[in-house]
Amino acid sequence: MLLVDTGYAFQALEVFQDIGDSGFTIEGVIISHFHDDHMQGLKVLPKVPVYGSEHFKTALDIWTEKEEHRYFYPTVLIKDTVSIEFGKHRITMIPFPGHSQCTLLTLINGKYLHIADELMFSNESKPVLPMTDPGCIQRHADSLKKLKAYGAYVFLPAHGLELQGAEKIEKQIDKRLAYFNAILNADGRITVEEALRDCDGGFLHSEWHRYVYE
Repeated sequence: MLLVDTGYAFQALEVFQDIGDSGFTIEGVIISHFHDDHMQGLKVLPKVPVYGSEHFKTALDIWTEKEEHRYFYPTVLIKDTVSIEFGKHRITMIPFPGHSQCTLLTLINGKYLHIADELMFSNESKPVLPMTDPGCIQRHADSLKKLKAYGAYVFLPAHGLELQGAEKIEKQIDKRLAYFNAILNADGRITVEEALRDCDGGFLHSEWHRYVYE
């Protein structure tokens, strides 16, 4: 079995138990980006090949204590788009700097696209305020524009339910672009109310704005 992300350690242990009970084994892990909620499970999972962006250390240096870095180093560095065969499946990993410098999109069988945290939702499919590395709003905005080109695929967000249909996907992207553009075009700091003025509705966790963007 090939995992995309591990979650936190306690979540990875539950998955590991379920996989073992079903008679499967973990043969590899793709890390979509090196933030805690996507990679901490590497601490408790078996040692298997770990696929990750060549820029993994950029995220570790920002978000992870230095003494913890050794747990999360990928064993297979992804520098360019690369495809692998896994059983009957074709897996394509696409470097996609956006939410994080080290983001990878993962295309499964030419149909399903794991989009990491490029778009985030609740378990009820409500949009969650977009986040990015400090000072990297423009990078994330640029990646969202590029994401529109993938609208023919079924999107699998790391947070939330699947999203499909080019029109629905573009609407969700434009909603986030309106938010980011308001911040980028502001003359100085901007409140969340001002930043959301031209968005199509709001976001869950709008309180994050004042800690990151104001």
